Amino acid sequence: MPNPYSIFEKAESKRNASKFLDAIPLYMEAKRLSGSDAELKAACYLSLGDAYRLVGEFTKSGRCYIEGHRIVLGLNDESRAVDALVGLGLSLRATGDFREAIEIFGRALKFYKRLDDRAGEAFALWARAGAFRIKGDLKKALMGFKEARALFVRLKDRSGVGYCLTGLGGASRVDGRHKESHKYYTEANRVFRGLKDTFGIAYSYCGIANSLRMQGEFKGSLKSFEKARTNYKKIGDKVSYAYTLWGEGTAFQMLGMDERARADFETAQKLFKETKDKRGLVYCRISLSELAYVNSRARAIKGAEAALERAKELSLGVETRYAREVLRAMKKGTVPLNLA
Repeated sequence: MPNPYSIFEKAESKRNASKFLDAIPLYMEAKRLSGSDAELKAACYLSLGDAYRLVGEFTKSGRCYIEGHRIVLGLNDESRAVDALVGLGLSLRATGDFREAIEIFGRALKFYKRLDDRAGEAFALWARAGAFRIKGDLKKALMGFKEARALFVRLKDRSGVGYCLTGLGGASRVDGRHKESHKYYTEANRVFRGLKDTFGIAYSYCGIANSLRMQGEFKGSLKSFEKARTNYKKIGDKVSYAYTLWGEGTAFQMLGMDERARADFETAQKLFKETKDKRGLVYCRISLSELAYVNSRARAIKGAEAALERAKELSLGVETRYAREVLRAMKKGTVPLNLA
């Protein structure tokens, strides 16, 4: 009989190399062979949660974290139970359910502080800052990423520092600080290339591309989007790939290449639907309504109104502002591009 622990270790190696799609079947096999070994079964569920989350399978990811949480509670392992909840929070955050995610991260933060678990505290701060950014509370997002980065620096955790830099890059861009955003993403890219972290490399290239796009450097941004797409394809991360396509589509739109932009937006929209990413769907709806404006002002306004209502319904601060500005411009007879 194959050794489930050896299979699990192989899966961990694949996951550490950002080969998440290769790791998933190995975790599944190790879990199947774990029998009554609750410790191994829990480890498989929690690692599966991470792997599914990193390829954009958030529903599956959430189920794995919930099952892992149940098992580790049975083992009286409170610390890993909280880790599982943080994973669940990240899955919820990814689909736009930031309220529940913020509440989970806040509870986790209190627990890690009580245990004086600095690594857990830093991770929870980073996770919560990302949820604040999705909510549109940029002040709290920037503060949270800076606080988490300071902790990761003290812990000498270069990967944690890198992900805080990408968080700062994203929040800075949305806050209109495009040069700062470029600086943070470039620094993160240097960290991730040093670590050979494929996911981080892809994420930071996408951020660099978006920061260049917001500064009007569209051709340079397309080169970085291409690097991001190449790396995301290696991983199989559908959601991040979709956001990359959306950003690239906006750059094509700014260059007057509307058909290429439409192709990117429509492919991104399909991926967002598949992965149940509500926020991404709002972006695509806004962008497709902008493209529709050329042929039908009435249809474009209807699309932008629907995007605005959905953004408000989801309490997405940044996207609500973006949709409102686009709609206001359409009604005046112009379309503002390159806002997000």
